[in-house]
Amino acid sequence: MTSPFKSSRPGLLAIFVISGFAGLIYQSIWSHYLGLFLGHAAYAQALVLAIFMGGMAAGAAWIAQAGQRWRNLIRSYAVIEAIIGVLGLLFHWVFTGVAGFSYDTLIPALGSPLAVDIARWSIAALLILPQTILLGMTFPLMSGGLIRRYPGSAGNLLGGLYFTNSIGAAIGALVAVFVLLPSVGLPGAMVTAGILNFVVAALAWWLAREPEPAPAKAVTAADAPGQSLRTNPLLRTVLFGTALSGAASFAYEIIWIRMLSMAVGSTMHAFELMLASFIAGIALGGLWVRKQADKTDSPLRLVGWMQVLMGIAALASLFVYANAFSWVGWLMQALAKSDGGYALFNLGTATIAIAIMLPAAFFAGTTLPLFTVALLRAGQGERAIGRVYAWNTLGAILGVFAAIHLLIPVLGLKLALCVAAIVDIGIGLFLLRAQAEDKRSMLRFAVAGGLAATALVLAVRVPFDPMTMASGVFRHGRTSLMADDRILYYRDGKTSSVSVVVSPEGSVQIATNGKIDASIAMKDGVEPIVDEPTMTLAAALPLAMHADPKRVGVIGFGSGLTTHTLLGDSRVERVDTIEIEEAMVAGAQAFGDRVKRAYTDPRSRIVIDDAKSYFAGQKTKYDIIVSEPSNPWISGIGALFSKEFYKFIPTQLNENGLFIQWIQLYEIDEPLVGSILNAMAPAFDDYSAWLSNYSDLLIVASPNGPLPKLEVDRLMAGPLKAELARLGIGTAEQLNFRKVSDGRLLRAFARTHSSRPANSDYFPILGLNAPKTRYKVIEAAELVQLPIQPLLFLEALKIRSPLSAAVPPTEINHFLPEIFTRRARALAADLRGDSTDDLVKGLLPKVYEPTILLRAAVPTCGKIWTPAQNEVLAERLLDVAEMTISYLPPELLNGVWIEPKWHQCKIMPDDFKRTFKMLDAMARRDYLVVESVSREWLEKTPESSALRRYFAPVALSNILVSLARDEKWEDVISTEKVLGSNVASKGAYLQQRLFLKAMAVD
Repeated sequence: MTSPFKSSRPGLLAIFVISGFAGLIYQSIWSHYLGLFLGHAAYAQALVLAIFMGGMAAGAAWIAQAGQRWRNLIRSYAVIEAIIGVLGLLFHWVFTGVAGFSYDTLIPALGSPLAVDIARWSIAALLILPQTILLGMTFPLMSGGLIRRYPGSAGNLLGGLYFTNSIGAAIGALVAVFVLLPSVGLPGAMVTAGILNFVVAALAWWLAREPEPAPAKAVTAADAPGQSLRTNPLLRTVLFGTALSGAASFAYEIIWIRMLSMAVGSTMHAFELMLASFIAGIALGGLWVRKQADKTDSPLRLVGWMQVLMGIAALASLFVYANAFSWVGWLMQALAKSDGGYALFNLGTATIAIAIMLPAAFFAGTTLPLFTVALLRAGQGERAIGRVYAWNTLGAILGVFAAIHLLIPVLGLKLALCVAAIVDIGIGLFLLRAQAEDKRSMLRFAVAGGLAATALVLAVRVPFDPMTMASGVFRHGRTSLMADDRILYYRDGKTSSVSVVVSPEGSVQIATNGKIDASIAMKDGVEPIVDEPTMTLAAALPLAMHADPKRVGVIGFGSGLTTHTLLGDSRVERVDTIEIEEAMVAGAQAFGDRVKRAYTDPRSRIVIDDAKSYFAGQKTKYDIIVSEPSNPWISGIGALFSKEFYKFIPTQLNENGLFIQWIQLYEIDEPLVGSILNAMAPAFDDYSAWLSNYSDLLIVASPNGPLPKLEVDRLMAGPLKAELARLGIGTAEQLNFRKVSDGRLLRAFARTHSSRPANSDYFPILGLNAPKTRYKVIEAAELVQLPIQPLLFLEALKIRSPLSAAVPPTEINHFLPEIFTRRARALAADLRGDSTDDLVKGLLPKVYEPTILLRAAVPTCGKIWTPAQNEVLAERLLDVAEMTISYLPPELLNGVWIEPKWHQCKIMPDDFKRTFKMLDAMARRDYLVVESVSREWLEKTPESSALRRYFAPVALSNILVSLARDEKWEDVISTEKVLGSNVASKGAYLQQRLFLKAMAVD
């Protein structure tokens, strides 16, 4: 007889795909939301997962009992989906309200760190617990309803549901990060999932029009063993078995993600690709087992084999992983650094993740249906579905905690995976032995044990070479550190793997998951590493500005050099350094005396916690907060560059407090930096930027009033004097020389790159887009080149001046303007004819080339100059002017552009006379004359002149910066409209015009 429900079966299975899709969107997006509240460390994400799984377990356990009394489980399922949808639509509003109240009122009132932690985790649990409990009801309700409607095919139905739900979840994980987050952000993703819940609810309600048959009665105590763990050995075996299996499976997931992060990078995209690979394997296992579960005469024997094979597959993943670094290295070298190349890189890393995860995940997908079928066949009734699901979920929570807090920190990644595999194999062998009733089955048991033992012995011998693990292959394609490098420290911590490496030259670097976070030159007399001025100036700049810096907070320990520098000032009474990974603090001890105050000074306090949560729980505010997190392309780090974070920071500062933000200008583009600056601007009254080396930007910001002036003498009374001198900084002038922007210019830069909105916790622009710019090795060139903008730009805007003649530029090659200052002084001395100048002596011919070519371009005075000679001379004049005027004060330009000594031409074409007159005014810094002669130059120099092409952009920029210097911003706009249409600027001069136009509307 044909079942009356036959036509609805495919539809019900299909809507479970949508349900799984929405469910994984919730899990993914909740992880982002609660990560903002709890901190973005890996263990925090795992606890979010534990809350998620715990709620689902509670829901499944409750529905296992209550659902037996309901007559239409599918329609009950529809009601649950609708309620989940309502909660999904309301979640963002509820979250923002609760988080705001917690940080503004509750946490500051608690005071005690323990009370704060209890409050945070309790609030986090309550935020998602209702939805997770409801989600936990959905699988038992749908599966119970289908089994009632289609009796006799429980295995097929359970496997089919497990497949459809899991395949929907795998797709949901990818859609969440690749489609929803970029287009609608976290709030839009929650709304999307809520709408999908309504669609599922409506379809399920419609398809379940007919009531279900009465459920099959469970075996009672009168005709079978009891249904309690104490009295029923089968129930005890199944529930403990599924719990341990769930624990092992989720331990695998945590361990694999940590392992793969070192090969492919810790990006948001990589995480979701790995998660999707794991869930896809589970889905395929569910698809396979739907045909096998009803055919097997012993579900427990089959699940025993699945458990053994899952453990062996997990051990085999170590052999695959050993080659992952080579595969990623090949991808990095073979693929173009383009959008298409990045897409292929993601596809390649997904393939690697599939190769590692899918085999064991496949077997994991078979176990829950088989354990459930074993109980159903034993007459436990549909209640068994919820009980197995609940115990499996509780085991998953156990696996997450065990992996993060015990297995990985104590044993390391490889042995942690081996232990999880042993758990699976142990379950499988126990079940096979229990089902072995004859010699043949005993032989199979022995074969299974032999295979597992062999796999374990081989897996333990798989090399996990720290030289490879710490290579950072995902950045440069090299699969190992340099042969002469030596590992000083390597540890798999709770949130990341930390390595410390020393080079033959004596430099030491500390890295997280292969990404270098800090480097220091340890040998005296060796030029400092480029990281050192960044870490030192992050402390020195605010110390030189703040009149009384008593309490300081530092976000991110790194090498410890910033904390060490802060403690070099006797005015500082306490420095709290907040670091999320304890292994980072332990590894940085390798830097020894270079950072010793961070460890030995009694004023230093190192806190292992999330920065925002820790700050909120402190009742005392700070005079200085320094934010030096890791790179913003790393998953979760973007929250430390968000507008919500910048709005929070001023609440933690005293009235005259200062905030310092490090921003990388490498592996990032201008619009992404603009998204950071646009996020930062509303929270602060004034800010300025310094470039510490080639591409590290330090922004000092004040939320209350203008920034104080630098008082470098404050730093020269103690040990900081020698430490700054080591970096070539001994005076206020040398420190100010590294200033590249004030607040108005930074806002103008952000305004010219407003294609991306301000980075936000809820629209994570950085987390989504910075991984691509890292892959493409993009540089925010406009900011990198700010300090070498040609001619008068920065000086006219009163941002910085060239070093005076009495201050020598440092010989340390970290900062381009100092290198260019040395060159400019040598060229000027050569043009003046001062061959005895120390900078001229011993210079390579290449350095002389500009002045040699300039002299050669000047024909004999009094003769007619040909067009070709005019062209060459115009080009050489601009070259040497750009190489000298920006970097030399007027006294060093005497004999160069002021009363030049390198030529004595009294007779020359008028356009050249005007050009030399303009260069003279620029060299003298006489801005009234600069403006007037530049206007005259543009008015009178004919289009046919060779000089027009080279110097017209210079003349226009001269006029605009002279007006800007006097804050005549309306004149800047009108001049740009009147004169700009006739001048074709490009390169740096076009940038200057764009910046000035944007500044004028500030």
